[in-house]
Amino acid sequence: MNPPSNGTGATPSRAHLAAVIPHRIKVGPVAGLLLALLFALAVTPVLRVDAWLAASGSLDVVAGEPSPVTVRIPPFAGTDLGGLEHAGGGAILIARGDVATPLQADAVQVFRAHQPRGVVGDLAYFAVVLALTAIYTLQLRRSNQGRLLRSQLVLLGVLLASAIAVKTALLLTPLSVLAIPVALLAVVTTIAIDRSTGLATGVLLSLLVSLAVPFDIGVTAVLLIQALTASLLLPDRIRHKWRVTFGVGVAAAALSLLAYGIVHYLTRGTAPVDELSRLGRSSWVAAGAGGVLAALLAVPLVPALQLALGEITDGALVQLQDLSHPLLRQIAEKAPGTWQHSLAMANMAEVAANAIGANGRLVRVGAYFHDLGKSLQPKYFIENLEGGEQSPHDRLEPEVSCDAIFAHVTEGIAVARRHRLPERVIDFMHMHHGDGVLEYFWAKCLEHGNPKHLTVADFRYPGVPPQSRETAILAICDAVEAASRTLRKPDEQAISNLVQRIVYGKLHLGQLDDSGLSMADLRMISDSLRETIKHAHHGRIEYPWQRAERAATEQPTPATMLERPATAPVEGASITQRFLEEPRLDSLDAPRPPWAAPVRASAPRAAAKPRVTDQAAE
Repeated sequence: MNPPSNGTGATPSRAHLAAVIPHRIKVGPVAGLLLALLFALAVTPVLRVDAWLAASGSLDVVAGEPSPVTVRIPPFAGTDLGGLEHAGGGAILIARGDVATPLQADAVQVFRAHQPRGVVGDLAYFAVVLALTAIYTLQLRRSNQGRLLRSQLVLLGVLLASAIAVKTALLLTPLSVLAIPVALLAVVTTIAIDRSTGLATGVLLSLLVSLAVPFDIGVTAVLLIQALTASLLLPDRIRHKWRVTFGVGVAAAALSLLAYGIVHYLTRGTAPVDELSRLGRSSWVAAGAGGVLAALLAVPLVPALQLALGEITDGALVQLQDLSHPLLRQIAEKAPGTWQHSLAMANMAEVAANAIGANGRLVRVGAYFHDLGKSLQPKYFIENLEGGEQSPHDRLEPEVSCDAIFAHVTEGIAVARRHRLPERVIDFMHMHHGDGVLEYFWAKCLEHGNPKHLTVADFRYPGVPPQSRETAILAICDAVEAASRTLRKPDEQAISNLVQRIVYGKLHLGQLDDSGLSMADLRMISDSLRETIKHAHHGRIEYPWQRAERAATEQPTPATMLERPATAPVEGASITQRFLEEPRLDSLDAPRPPWAAPVRASAPRAAAKPRVTDQAAE
């Protein structure tokens, strides 16, 4: 747990910690454009395959012979084919397998002659798909999960597979294009990731489906309304998935039906009432089918997408929050002080997460496991020391103590991976520390004269700041729960000041920059934490025997150091003494300390004067 320094400032545990912490690749503007280019190159042939085969003569419709594919025309825009009536509300000219009449064969030739052909048509489709996908990847960068390379690759892969499946179904079956359940992918993505990603995914799929048939703005409108309705009506957090998704699917179906009727009236001048007499081939049924299919299939498909994205499913979380889990029993038995802190923090963090619509169950599980490494060498952490027991850090050099503290993350991650804990849970083990500084030991090092010429970077966790709302909530609650135990007078004002200082301190030091938390989220989290701490310090009725004991032992006592008014540090006081007496957070009005900025690999290390921030020593 406490590997020796190699004399250069880098230690085995620190290097190992940097190696085991996963650094997920994020997609920037250039990478997003490259992904859009590759996607357009893959999807354009799918959308244009029928045009290419028709140009080669492979899909010719010959009178008296079965049609090799289903030939479709725009159902709303209208096409002049010599007065020929078309099946399926005007969307299908001839279905695959139907024997073509001479009139149908001639109509197919006339229609295909007016469709985009050759290189110009291919370039037009490619340009449209490229532009749409570039906008899509740009929108994904607004999402914490969506901006990751893995997420974008998975989502683009799902969209490509969907385009292939849709194009195949439209060519080989008489299925109406309005029956394609674009709301399904919108709902699944919204539940698995977030609303903005689900909304963007549903919109892109709707446009791709519209391009898979002869383009018609009416078809595009109906499909977009279906996808938008499904994404926008879903709540941020869903407790009863089947009930909610069924309601959303029915609403999407109803609005799609309404949209179909309105679009038909605007383009044809009449309402499609006559289709009600032949529901088997009616576009009314097709328009409502997409929402119904989304309602029935969304919930079973969510775990599959979550696994592909590296997310953790609700079923796995239920198993991990079982307190009889071997690793949780290990923490409770070997590090009881740490375990009590974890339990208190879990309750606090889950309430805060639910307040902003984050995954409260995931935060609870993360709180249970976040300090797993402390159970391996519990005596290095003050909460596990008995009353009067000496801390082992009193006998260690500051940098060695620092390595021992760092190692609880290293070893905790190693144990978690041996027991196959999900990476989303392991994230809590290192992200709740971020890249903060163990200030107590850095100050102690300077007090001893810093004989090894170490820098503040040697006392900084080589991790990454919280990358999700859930890990950020845990980082805040970890500091708040520990600090709340030191309140001598836990009144409402003291609790409010404590929460505000910690939350704003982390914000000021950049620890929440990549978390995705908004200022509104931080306000609601702060309100939740204040209420939780206030209720945790609720009053109790004093029993008569307690009053008697208090009266018997109550004697005037001299003022203590903690009760005296704050004064300026005594001239000549040591760094550690000043550290203990000065405020724990920098003012938000002051600029961020130079040494508090994240350390970059390319930046040279330089010693800096320490300032006290919100990063508390273990």
